[in-house]
Amino acid sequence: MTLPSSGSISMSQIANEFGYTDSPRTKLGDYRTLANGSNYPQSIGALSFSSIDGGGSVATGTNSISMSQFRGTRLQQVVNFWSSGAGGFRLNAKSRYNNNGMVGSNNQVAVVGGYRTRPSNSSGTKVHIHVNQAIGSERFDPDHCALRTGSWDGSTTLQVDVGGSGRIQGAGGFGGNGANGATNGSQGGTGTSGLGVEYSPTQVNITSGGIISGGFGGGGGGGGAHDHDHKSERTASGSGGGGGAGLPVGQGGTGPNNGTNANNGSAATNGELAGEGGGGTNNGGEAYGGTGGDGGSPNEAADNGANGSGGEGSGGGGGAGGGNGAAIRRTNNGITVNISDPTNALNGRGSTTATTVQ
Repeated sequence: MTLPSSGSISMSQIANEFGYTDSPRTKLGDYRTLANGSNYPQSIGALSFSSIDGGGSVATGTNSISMSQFRGTRLQQVVNFWSSGAGGFRLNAKSRYNNNGMVGSNNQVAVVGGYRTRPSNSSGTKVHIHVNQAIGSERFDPDHCALRTGSWDGSTTLQVDVGGSGRIQGAGGFGGNGANGATNGSQGGTGTSGLGVEYSPTQVNITSGGIISGGFGGGGGGGGAHDHDHKSERTASGSGGGGGAGLPVGQGGTGPNNGTNANNGSAATNGELAGEGGGGTNNGGEAYGGTGGDGGSPNEAADNGANGSGGEGSGGGGGAGGGNGAAIRRTNNGITVNISDPTNALNGRGSTTATTVQ
């Protein structure tokens, strides 16, 4: 609970907020250092806290401390998505807060100062969701997010802090399959989404090197073709589209072998590099299967598959490239999301205003 900004303030209020330094007693001067005796600033992952209140209002070291310095201050907490093993797929920050367990040798929730454990109710505290590991989503549904904030107790001050090694990214879409014979290629799959915000207001901070991104669409499958004349009939299948960049990456589409052995599209390499569409096919210079489209990547939409073409016969159309997932989604338009992105890390990585979070 945030301490009073005016009027009287007591030692018991301070101790109940920040923890007792020598339970069942507390000493005001102890709050100038960490519970383990170390001096501020306190590093938690890539975050640095200058004092127990996080903002430097309360004295540290050998400086004079008074109860009035605690007016309007609140407990600072950090949900651990920063340490080794703290990443993963389809994670929920409030669930991790509620679990309050361990990630390796680190707590799932760290409390600045270290004089107490996290309260079961986050109301009146400031919560930092600190991401400095990779968190991915799952494929197929664009509403599915890699990391959801979850719903927090009222009057929580919520902040998502993405460090220089942090990545929150949706899955890449599969490449569309090439046409089997003289038919149309399949559409590339849609990428899924990065951060899902379910609490208002939420502040999102992205430091240099940090990434919040949607997954990118898969390339469309190539169209097939058929040629008929008085001497022969020839068929060419379309090649598969490339997978979209994402976490996990999109797989390449397949190229059937009806008439010609069409080429498969390649899988994306990682969250930045998409897969390439399979090369087109040629059956005797009469029927041509279309090339698969390349998958999508940052600032590069997934390509459509190329049309197939035949002589006197018909050619099938190439499949459309898949759409991208959103970088940031929110439950509905009533959710306020404030973004600090000084290096323009969100550029070309999907919508930041999409609604519906799953």
